[in-house]
Amino acid sequence: MNLFWRIFLSFWLGAALTIAVVTAVGDILPLNDRVDRGPGFEPKATQSILTQTIDRYENQGPTALGRALQNLPNGHHKQLFLFDGMGHVLAGEGTPPPLYEYLATDALLHGKDRLQRYSGFRLLYVCPLQSKTGNRYVAVMTVFEPKNRLFRTRFWLNLTLAIFPTALVCLLLSLYITRPITRLRSTAQRLASGDLAARSSPHKIARRDELGALARDFDTMAAQIQRLMTVQRRFVADVSHELGAPLTRMHLGLALLRRQSADENNGALKRVEREADKLSNLVQQLLLLAGLEAGRCPTESMAPVSMRGLCDSIIEDANFEAEHANCSIAGSRQDVTLFAYPQLLRRAIDNVLRNAIHYAPSGSEVLLNCQAEISQLVIEVLDTGRGVPESMLADIFQPFFRTAPGRESESGGTGLGLAIAAEAVRFHGGTISAQNRSSGGLQVTIKLPLRKSAAEQGQLQIQAKI
Repeated sequence: MNLFWRIFLSFWLGAALTIAVVTAVGDILPLNDRVDRGPGFEPKATQSILTQTIDRYENQGPTALGRALQNLPNGHHKQLFLFDGMGHVLAGEGTPPPLYEYLATDALLHGKDRLQRYSGFRLLYVCPLQSKTGNRYVAVMTVFEPKNRLFRTRFWLNLTLAIFPTALVCLLLSLYITRPITRLRSTAQRLASGDLAARSSPHKIARRDELGALARDFDTMAAQIQRLMTVQRRFVADVSHELGAPLTRMHLGLALLRRQSADENNGALKRVEREADKLSNLVQQLLLLAGLEAGRCPTESMAPVSMRGLCDSIIEDANFEAEHANCSIAGSRQDVTLFAYPQLLRRAIDNVLRNAIHYAPSGSEVLLNCQAEISQLVIEVLDTGRGVPESMLADIFQPFFRTAPGRESESGGTGLGLAIAAEAVRFHGGTISAQNRSSGGLQVTIKLPLRKSAAEQGQLQIQAKI
């Protein structure tokens, strides 16, 4: 059944249940006459007073009727009409409702007094009378008439009982609609964070409405994206691996050529060697990136790492480039021990720091901060360069991404440094992000969970796999 008809029928069922409950409550919980007609009202006493009122009416005329009615107990009546034996109105304020005339006629025929409920809350007293002269009369009086239903406990009880089934049906309907949407949203978030194996429903989806079709189409799309990304990464890894052997032979050939060459300062030969080294470096980075994206552990083992010692070692190696760029490295670093892959974590921080040094203005200062928070380690690298356009902040961690055409010739890099850093951080179960500083420049923030033992890292590889 389509979702439209399910919603329509559900609301219709809720309305039907509401009407049924409202109708049934009046029969299930009848009015309490003793409460509704008020204390002090007794039909026999009222009948006696009304009989005396009829005698005065016959002796003194209609003017005596008003004075006699004041003797009724507690004055509970709100309205009273007096009918003769033919059903004609003798006294009363205004025109009596048709119901009053019907009740008067019925009382004349049966000759019994009774209490009559009217409109659910109003209570009428119908009293046949006979004067001393033998004339028959009927008095119809309103014994109880509430001013406002909102002040009655009974009204709110009925309303609560009527609303309950509707609220229950709407709650079930809302859960039925929103639960698959919530699951689909959670899957989309996992997919966006890099978990390409995320699916909205790992089992067969039995729903046949629009939401079920949407979930199945979403899973099909996710499977297609995963397949394409897997093919792309396998292609990069295979090409990088195949380039390894020719590059090795190229280096061997260059070494032999260098031995055979009589000119030690052969510029062309040196240029070929530099380009071959760049190509080798690119292949190595591609292989490392492909391995991290596939969730493969590095060849090194995990070990406790002193973050202050690691950062100081990275800064010592990066000082050569900093001096060449006429800038300095500063910041504050806490002595925190983290269980991690030392060389992989070192490479991640080093790539981010060298990127900041490369784009830092001459004479500026690059900051490398390392602080421990409640459950995570926060590493910040800040520079005062020109920053990155806001729309590209999330893309700078993609392989070979350039913020401007021709920037590769300007940077001299491979465009893989930040991509490798992002995958290395994700491999450790952390996150990496970039934002422009209000004072100018770029801030890259790395957040790593503070795990200090191999047991706490047991699920790390599974979380890092894509």
